Amino acid sequence: MYDTLARIEEQLANSELESLRRTYIATRSKFLERAVAIEAIPGFWSTVIDEAPPEIDERIQPRDVAALSCLIGVDVERFEVQDADHGEPRSVKLKFTFKPNEWFADEHLEKNFYWRMSRHGWSGLVSEPVGIQWRNLDLTEGLLDMAVKLRKKEEELYGSGQTRDDAKSTEEFKTLVEKIERTPQDAISLFAFFGFRGHDISARESEEAALRKRRLAEGADQWKEMDKESPPLPDTEIYPHGEEVAIAFCEDLYPGATHYFSMSGACQTKV
Repeated sequence: MYDTLARIEEQLANSELESLRRTYIATRSKFLERAVAIEAIPGFWSTVIDEAPPEIDERIQPRDVAALSCLIGVDVERFEVQDADHGEPRSVKLKFTFKPNEWFADEHLEKNFYWRMSRHGWSGLVSEPVGIQWRNLDLTEGLLDMAVKLRKKEEELYGSGQTRDDAKSTEEFKTLVEKIERTPQDAISLFAFFGFRGHDISARESEEAALRKRRLAEGADQWKEMDKESPPLPDTEIYPHGEEVAIAFCEDLYPGATHYFSMSGACQTKV
């Protein structure tokens, strides 16, 4: 009985993924058309951010507001989708476009989120830290730069055959952990979102875990064994809410942008 239920749940999950792929393929060109239309509406995205859902709005610090007012474009790409039957549709690329401003030199800020599954059964979004070319004021107060430096150091170490434990003994690791411990979570800039990493799960581990889950779905006890709660994030995670914010952008604010714009009442005077 339970193995039948497990197989049905697996089939339902696969159907949902297929539906997400097909919806993305069918609507992508329309969202690109919408982006062109939005370009003719001054202040569209900054107005949308003002009306953002709580998952985003509650993470915006007062010092972020002026920089976010320079936002002129948002795009979501499900970059691993190949066609209606192939590719992980839950992996997403978020692309933000800003007009020239006094806070950073970047015109575009892009961040990839990969849907991964751990060997213990946890699944969700992971990413790599993305640096920002700050001008005078670092809105993250050093957190983002530290996260980027640590990741570069890790890559150097791993490339020479060293391990995660070796990375923990580096000055970059210790400095970042100390900075995180001194920084109140409710005071972290939304721009620290670009430093979110999540759990350290490789593509290979994720593929092996997904295969194991499909095989274990044949037995109820084994299937339940894979159903684990999310483990704690690493000590060097500068933005614990990163997955929640990414999902809010991709599944709420971006597709519902016109709705949020109309909520502000701005469309009565700007459209």
